[in-house]
Amino acid sequence: MAYNNPATSGVDMKPELLVSMFGDIDNFTMVKESTGDLNRMLEIKRLTNGLLPFYNGSNPLVLDALNAGASGWCTAAPCLAPQPCLDLYEAVRAGRDDDAASLYTALKPLLQFIVAGGLPTTVKAGLELQGRPVGDPRRPLLPLDPEGRETLKGILASTP
Repeated sequence: MAYNNPATSGVDMKPELLVSMFGDIDNFTMVKESTGDLNRMLEIKRLTNGLLPFYNGSNPLVLDALNAGASGWCTAAPCLAPQPCLDLYEAVRAGRDDDAASLYTALKPLLQFIVAGGLPTTVKAGLELQGRPVGDPRRPLLPLDPEGRETLKGILASTP
């Protein structure tokens, strides 16, 4: 799996490069597209006639990406809310658009909080709040502050 996340890697692999790699490298079998640009996912699909599976790596984009044909969703959100994430995926796959939209709306506060607070920091705090302590994030990241923990606690309590 190629992981395209220019925000963290400093390298942006354009759809044309990813498609070229797919054609040239035997064990290149899928892409995690984390730019948050749905058009890139659609371009990968178009350029390969749907032969190169792409996975969404952008929490806020999950509903649109799955509806556009993403093979899945690579994120840490299911660590905190596994069943609603699975239900969302299954609703999209089954064509239950109203259910999918409702599930996305219910998950959206959690997804937005994870993005705004930083994935390692928020997920580790959330796991601890759920009784699964996994330790603090590695430096230079810091643990979620007390106010953030209270906000996250409320979000988790209201997530289905």
